[in-house]
Amino acid sequence: MTDIIRGDGRDLVAMVRAAAAVHKTTWEALVPSHFEVNLDMEAAEEDAYAEMAQAKAILRDHICETYGISIRELSSLAMP
Repeated sequence: MTDIIRGDGRDLVAMVRAAAAVHKTTWEALVPSHFEVNLDMEAAEEDAYAEMAQAKAILRDHICETYGISIRELSSLAMP
């Protein structure tokens, strides 16, 4: 069972990282420099951001469910 949880967790982390990479690419296309905004890329960037947010929520839910902790407890683990 532990291997399944770890495997699922790793797959979910990979999903978040992939979504973040797509978002980074679309953000850089939307804002190519400090002085430019390419409004033609706005919809693609918004879609990529939404997909990344959904992937992060799935990972958070998995962690909280697997370990029986709340989102507040999870976030406190990231703090010193």
